[in-house]
Amino acid sequence: MNALKHWKMILVVLLVFAAGAVTGSVGTTIHFKHAFERGLKVENWIAHAMNVLQTELKLTPEQQPRIRAIVEDTGRQFQRSFGQATRESGTNLVASWRRIDQELTPEQKVIHHQMCQKFRDGVNKTLKIDLPPQ
Repeated sequence: MNALKHWKMILVVLLVFAAGAVTGSVGTTIHFKHAFERGLKVENWIAHAMNVLQTELKLTPEQQPRIRAIVEDTGRQFQRSFGQATRESGTNLVASWRRIDQELTPEQKVIHHQMCQKFRDGVNKTLKIDLPPQ
């Protein structure tokens, strides 16, 4: 009965907690999405790697261009590997969609195609990757 006397205070505390949870979730999602997109850019990776190497190793002016060339070459290798893996994963995903379609009714296929298109649009918008045609 004593808790009912303070229901307004309890409600305020719960609302503040809920607002904090929502704000934290949205902020975390935005932060990780931005970090992921930034991490996919080779130029950002190279700059970060060079910054860490310079800070930790105190590279000499003579070492910097030689080490930068190595880091840039590694970045290009990562970019090629990631591109190849992304293309192959996209091909595998679209092949699975085709196999799923074979098991669906015509009505289910319509819904499935809409789901696939929504996913395809999201991948294109977020990662700038075009999946193979279905």
